[in-house]
Amino acid sequence: MASIHPTAIIGENAKIDPTAEVGAYAIIENGAEVGAGSVIEPHARLCSGAKIGANCTISSFTTIAGLPQDLHFDKSTISYVEIADGSVVREGATIHRATKENASTKIGKNCLIMANAHIGHDCVFGDRVIMAPFSAAGGFVEVGNDTFISGGVMLHQKIRVGEGVMLSGNSALSLDVPPFVNSLSRNNIAGFNLVGLMRRKVAREAIAELKKLYALVYGGGNPRKNAKEAFDSGLAKTNEGKTFLRFFFENENSKGIVRPRSRNED
Repeated sequence: MASIHPTAIIGENAKIDPTAEVGAYAIIENGAEVGAGSVIEPHARLCSGAKIGANCTISSFTTIAGLPQDLHFDKSTISYVEIADGSVVREGATIHRATKENASTKIGKNCLIMANAHIGHDCVFGDRVIMAPFSAAGGFVEVGNDTFISGGVMLHQKIRVGEGVMLSGNSALSLDVPPFVNSLSRNNIAGFNLVGLMRRKVAREAIAELKKLYALVYGGGNPRKNAKEAFDSGLAKTNEGKTFLRFFFENENSKGIVRPRSRNED
């Protein structure tokens, strides 16, 4: 039997693994699921549609799979939040379920969503994403693996953030952010997240190639066109270089991609 505090409120059709732990006054609604070894702390709320993987921690006063903040959402829509194994959602954070039938808002493996952060409906976060306190992602935001979202960052709906990005505190993004870069201020970038690349033990030749491709893509003219021409010409030899270039042209519905700007433009 799972360790469930007697004051917890558990829906009849909730699925809780026998090795999970549920704290005092937690609410787990009908249809919610809790995986092996996961801890649901006191006063946490798992709404219908919450699917928590193995060895996760859902901290106090969180709300997982709450209704989307979408004026057109039909409450009868069946949708989900999926949190993969090993992820931690700290106190006061909110993650809303998807707006489309049988769709999911997804959080990858070993993510850390810190206190009072918000992840909107239909977002897809990769693995090992860290999201600091008081940051927020609007609906349909995509975030790649190993990205760090600093405190107070605001991500506009329907944008993409590539893998390995560092988003500086209080940044505001309404355009796509390519992989591996440092982003700051409002829709601005400044070179690569070298600390992150080195921590992930990316080869020196890949980092050198990324620097050359960055200069080429942002050297003048249209970055999308520059990236496509560089990719088609085979200038990217490493996986990192190919990933960087593909980001610029692989999504035809992109709202636009950030560019480096001077302090005077900021």
